[in-house]
Amino acid sequence: MKTKTRLLAVVPLALTMVVGLNTEAGAVTKHWSSAPYGGGFSTWSTPLDRCVTVNISGTMEYRWWRKQPTTDRKDMWIDQIRLKKPQMEMIVKGNCRANGAPRKLTAAKMSQRIYDYGCETSTAITVSAPFAVGVTPTKKCGRIKVAKRASSFSNDNSKYYQFNTGRPATFKPQGMDAAPYKGKKSICLRADVTATAVIRNYDDSMSKTLSICVKVFK
Repeated sequence: MKTKTRLLAVVPLALTMVVGLNTEAGAVTKHWSSAPYGGGFSTWSTPLDRCVTVNISGTMEYRWWRKQPTTDRKDMWIDQIRLKKPQMEMIVKGNCRANGAPRKLTAAKMSQRIYDYGCETSTAITVSAPFAVGVTPTKKCGRIKVAKRASSFSNDNSKYYQFNTGRPATFKPQGMDAAPYKGKKSICLRADVTATAVIRNYDDSMSKTLSICVKVFK
């Protein structure tokens, strides 16, 4: 039960989202719901004299069923989380304000590594190309299993994009619990996001760990 306890504090999402009535074999009816997620950060690079903004976005889908379907209770079990079209972008400007003018780089690299919010090594992960899965060092939990994708760009530009079609990553944490009260309203994963900006012979790197969450209950 340790896994459940660690994940209780981070679980959420309102059933105002699209619900697909996928019935699974067995005693309970399981459903898929979904909601968009997003996150990012901006960093000023002194050596490059530019502001680098990195954003991630996509749709999080989760499979759920009622713990007590014959009552009015809303408590749910969630046993799968899928990422649909997880994207990543790097935007480079002359300052970090919203109206900053675009400034070009000569090359760029960026990567995202996504893993269980509770950082449990037992979490099952399945991926499809171009994502990969492996035991990798993370900023929060040491070496655990993650879904990862890295991209490199060698063209002059002020914007770079990493596109991922379909549902390239599925997480299967055990016993995740969602209930409609404070502290247990979101489903979350972690993303270690890294970007490297290059101008000719100079480069600068920046990284941050983001919580990517969607609400299960209002």
